[in-house]
Amino acid sequence: MIKGVNKKIIEINNPDSLYFEKAVLYVRPNITILPEAVSQKEAQRVLSALISAKQGRNRILKYRRHIIILSLIGIIIAFLLFL
Repeated sequence: MIKGVNKKIIEINNPDSLYFEKAVLYVRPNITILPEAVSQKEAQRVLSALISAKQGRNRILKYRRHIIILSLIGIIIAFLLFL
């Protein structure tokens, strides 16, 4: 059995993107009036936060690799010095 669902959404279409066609944001049920300026600004903030969070994780992984490589180089140099 399918029940009716009444959700307010904001759909952001981006036909210029190579990877994403659209983003769908669900408005909280307790919000009855949402001014357009507020909704656009908040939608941009949410999407920007998602993008920057992904970039932050990539940056952490890159630094982790650098630390591991530098540590291995240090271990090799220390080993060669104590031979």
